[in-house]
Amino acid sequence: MISEQREVDALRQITTPEPNLMKKPLLFISALSLLQLTANAQVIVGTTSPAAPNVIVVRTLDPAVVQRQLSQAPKVVVVTPAPPTAVKTTKTTTVVDAPGQPRRIYNSERSVVLVEDQGQSRELPYVTLPVLFVKETSELLDDESRNALQQVAGVILAISKTEAGTVFDIEGHTSTDGTSEYNATLSAARAQRVYDELTQRYGVPASVLSAHGYGESFPMYPQGNEAEMQQDRRVLLVRTK
Repeated sequence: MISEQREVDALRQITTPEPNLMKKPLLFISALSLLQLTANAQVIVGTTSPAAPNVIVVRTLDPAVVQRQLSQAPKVVVVTPAPPTAVKTTKTTTVVDAPGQPRRIYNSERSVVLVEDQGQSRELPYVTLPVLFVKETSELLDDESRNALQQVAGVILAISKTEAGTVFDIEGHTSTDGTSEYNATLSAARAQRVYDELTQRYGVPASVLSAHGYGESFPMYPQGNEAEMQQDRRVLLVRTK
């Protein structure tokens, strides 16, 4: 019996790993998974509060989709003037009345902005550019942003060759975080940076582009949380003609 018990104990020592050895493979898998997540995700660089989760952004740009969207000519529609309203946001539509500016309605589902002025409404198609900037500057964050602008430049050039007189406006927008003066300056600088990249680096004629910074005047989420405000920090390419 003693001999048999010793054989059983010896077999257990061979087949049962030590507790530390059992943990090491798990630690390795966790580290590998973290590396894979880091490699496959793009994180917007910005200030986050401890309670706010990190914002993961899928940054993709399909030139064919962009060209199809921006090949739509702006439309003119006669509308009945609406009474003044405050900022209203639904899942897909943002209606904004800003003093001294035409009423703007952004429809993110259709990627169009309706600009209402003096009883006339113009529906302008747009795309959101997948570009990131260094925090609180107009410096492009990475090569992926530059590659996106290179692809957008190709789309603009292709449309301009087939449709004479087309014009695109680069709109810089920010969230409502910070002062309105600072946000206006930052959004204008970022729109100008995209303009400079497209014209100076990628050969888009200056005659087909303009750039404006709207600051926090047209937020999608005026009272949003951090994740929603990240979406407000955006640059749009809008076809105006």
